[in-house]
Amino acid sequence: LDEMGYHRWPSASPDWLARADGFPRAEHGGHDNNQQWRVIGALNACTGQVSYLQGYIIGRKQVGAFYRQLADQYAHFDKVYVIEDNWNIHTHPDVQATLKQLPLLEVVGLPTYASWLNPIEKLWRWTRQTVLHRHRLSDSWEELKQRVAFFFDQFKDGSQELLRYVGLLGDGKFAKALKAGYRT
Repeated sequence: LDEMGYHRWPSASPDWLARADGFPRAEHGGHDNNQQWRVIGALNACTGQVSYLQGYIIGRKQVGAFYRQLADQYAHFDKVYVIEDNWNIHTHPDVQATLKQLPLLEVVGLPTYASWLNPIEKLWRWTRQTVLHRHRLSDSWEELKQRVAFFFDQFKDGSQELLRYVGLLGDGKFAKALKAGYRT
């Protein structure tokens, strides 16, 4: 499980215009507000299934709602291990109260500043490369958010390609750990 944010304005693209002083400037479609949108998501390490929730804010209410979404989605299991980073919201009393109501979920914390241990970080990178980098939708904010949703929706039933991309299939360390029987 992890969170990411993205912006209305694209990262650097060929749509640069020269300013009067000769330096290039990015074309932002006439929008002075580089709005941000956030995503919280979880990647099933065995199937490649992606669950997510998008919103303007991903705060304690949304984190709690996402935990409930995961508990409902995986209700047929005895235990679901949720591996997450050290974002301080995870330890907020409201979030902890929600987790106490969901005994199915057991949180496993990652070490501080160890994002390379979380395979979903690679999904975020893929999203940025495929959908967000150099997009031309700063005038179509809703369409950009929808394209991000479509990208994640392609993994709603699982994906071997995604597991390979994030290193959970093949000969990488994560894949070898799964093959050795560390999945439950």
